[in-house]
Amino acid sequence: MSVFKALGFSSVWSRLLVTVAVVVVPAALLVTLLGYSLYDANLSSLQASQARAAAGRASTVLSWLDSAGRSLANEALAARYVDASRCALLADAFLRRNVGFAAVRFYDEARAPCSAGAPIDAAKAPAPLDTGEDVANYRLAVVGARVWIVAAAAEDADSIRSPSVLVVDQSALRRRLAPLAAIGETHIALLAGDGAVVVGDDGSKDARWAPATLGAVKANPVWRGRDRNGAMATFALAPIDGSTLSLLIRFNDRPLAAARWRFAILCAAQLAMLGLLAAVYAVAIRREVVQWIQGLDMAAQARSRDPESRAKAPVADAMPSELRSVAVSFNAMLDNALERQHALRASLDENRALMLEMHHRIKNSLQVIQSYLALIRRAATRAEAVQLARIEARVGVIAVAYRLTLTAKGVRPIATKPFLEEICAAAIGGLRRPRQRVAYAIEWSGELVVDRAIPLGLGLVEALIAAFSAIEAGYIGVRLAAGDDGEVELRVESDAAPAEMALPEKVMRGLANQLGADSGADVGGEILLWRFRP
Repeated sequence: MSVFKALGFSSVWSRLLVTVAVVVVPAALLVTLLGYSLYDANLSSLQASQARAAAGRASTVLSWLDSAGRSLANEALAARYVDASRCALLADAFLRRNVGFAAVRFYDEARAPCSAGAPIDAAKAPAPLDTGEDVANYRLAVVGARVWIVAAAAEDADSIRSPSVLVVDQSALRRRLAPLAAIGETHIALLAGDGAVVVGDDGSKDARWAPATLGAVKANPVWRGRDRNGAMATFALAPIDGSTLSLLIRFNDRPLAAARWRFAILCAAQLAMLGLLAAVYAVAIRREVVQWIQGLDMAAQARSRDPESRAKAPVADAMPSELRSVAVSFNAMLDNALERQHALRASLDENRALMLEMHHRIKNSLQVIQSYLALIRRAATRAEAVQLARIEARVGVIAVAYRLTLTAKGVRPIATKPFLEEICAAAIGGLRRPRQRVAYAIEWSGELVVDRAIPLGLGLVEALIAAFSAIEAGYIGVRLAAGDDGEVELRVESDAAPAEMALPEKVMRGLANQLGADSGADVGGEILLWRFRP
């Protein structure tokens, strides 16, 4: 069984469309997968560039703080060997040299503090080794929402308990954290180790642009998540080496939107091209194949409904050569069939006319013979007249049969009742002797074809001839009736002795066979007993 038939696609149109779908759908899926792979590669490349940008910004901040931290460690060591006045001058000169810092604090040779810039609460200064790891004798710490650089002048206990401190100026740090629009940055903030925002580029304390949570995404340097306002955004987190600080960057979605648009345009263009090809192919199938096949089908259906239909399959120069050849052959076949049909009908009409003419001539000839026998019988002797009457009765059966069966439209079945009644009347008129009584009852009014009606009539005539010939016959009865079982019975009886009413055995057997009748058992007085089915 065909796969198309098993799936319920029976027409040429549906099967060709399924074939197109089998080609187009996998191609569309392949195009979509290819577009998505390109989109995924573009997205990975975008995330990699954003991760590099975040790492570069973190490296820039670290480089600035590292330079200041190293300078702080060196100056702190120098301050431990000068007096208080020189230490103050050293602190003031250090703060002027290092732009972007709000305050600095050293310790002189007497372990007394000397500072420059904004006041510094020495009690809040963390020990360099308490949290974090020292790098080049300094460390970064967050104190009161400010970034401090803490350095020990020496590795002795006093230096560790009283480290030198450099406080980063908030405005300078924000300027260094200003977003670069060229790489898509929109907001940058410096985060403490617990995720709290130390300082942001916009100066806001709540940083509503920051991600709502950081815990699960710190393992991924670039991720998409919801900010504290609930909007989706792209974030990157870059740690600042040697400290617990990290840099949080929020990127705009223009590159991502552009990647999505490229993916959508690529897929849409390819799918539209496939759809256009499928539509063009479907239209071409409809125009170049299906419409011509439908024309053939319509002509064939019209021909099956009406054999005389003149409907033909369309033939055009624009048709495919194979279909045009089929249509031409189909039309030629229809023309030949119509010609043969007309010739056959004419031949049948001619044969019917010849048959009617032949039957008419036979009927006329039989009537002429019957009339001729009647004329001879009237002029003949008694013995000759009896023989001629018997011949006339036999010929009359055929003449009556042909007269009743012939019509203007042809041969029809013979109505049995008028047929046998006319035969009985003719036989009685020509064969009955004086003092013989005859009664006949034709009760079955069915019809028989002429080939069965003539044997029935001849059998009846032979029985009547035998009955009328019996010298002692005073009563002859004829009855044709249908029984309850559907069989028709012909009964001819007489009161004469059976020996006087002998029938020609071979003739009667032949007539019974032609009629399809069975002979019944003789009961007293019966000459003929036939049973047959119509």
